[in-house]
Amino acid sequence: MDLPMFYNEEEEWKKVMLMYDSALKEVNTKIEILNNEFKLAHQYNPIEHVTSRIKSPQSIAKKIRHNGRELTVENIVKYINDVAGIRIICSFTSDIYRIADLLAKQSDVRVLKVKDYIMCPKENGYTSYHMIVSVPIYLSNTMVNTKVEVQIRTIAMDFWASLEHKIYYKFEGNAPEEIRKQLKECADIVSFLDQKMLSINEEVKSYNPEDKDAQYREIVSDTFQHMIKDSFGTVVDDEESISYTEKEVKIVEGISSPSSAKEDNVKTYNAENKKKEKRSKIFKFI
Repeated sequence: MDLPMFYNEEEEWKKVMLMYDSALKEVNTKIEILNNEFKLAHQYNPIEHVTSRIKSPQSIAKKIRHNGRELTVENIVKYINDVAGIRIICSFTSDIYRIADLLAKQSDVRVLKVKDYIMCPKENGYTSYHMIVSVPIYLSNTMVNTKVEVQIRTIAMDFWASLEHKIYYKFEGNAPEEIRKQLKECADIVSFLDQKMLSINEEVKSYNPEDKDAQYREIVSDTFQHMIKDSFGTVVDDEESISYTEKEVKIVEGISSPSSAKEDNVKTYNAENKKKEKRSKIFKFI
């Protein structure tokens, strides 16, 4: 990404762009994982699509000078919160708050600011949910918490915002009163449409006879995931994994009597068998 000709902090700018690009990748990965988990656990996809971008140097320069500040790397990082931006498009308004909540609960995500334009729309009718979050970026010798703006909205909200954006730049922010009035009317229609679609979706779900089975499968799946959670982040040596010998198996089966020296191995064997029985029941159900 090239800087405007009057900009003379090229090396620092490249480092900043590396941070923002890395932060976008981090948040994009988190969103992708959450979406894939939903599809697997709930047979439902709350996210229609995701887009991301780094703000252009020209837009950054225009914004920083509009705020009356000198165009420096330090001022850009400090005062421009949307250099890195991600937009998440959902089907229903309920998905917006669900995704925002799940993202905010992640241990390495820090929510710096929230603007809920769904509960409190802008005067022109704009609705969306905005979050400024920071994520840690680990470099070879340091860690830097880097800001990303996350916008979450429905398909209808995004359609309206796209049209409004084109009109705004067409008239350089001074659209005729009649056009602004029609846009506001469209925003009201979008709000009604989102509420109506959500209501229909909730009604359809109440008629689904498989909901109880799905809920039970979800509980079983959560139990299974809890059982193996710690195993994902641990390594067991081959020698440690063999916790009982062939002779100890015969002892447990009653062929001979166990000695006190091998009681721990026998207990381990019994515990492993119980776990296997429990897992077999789960897989049999699924």
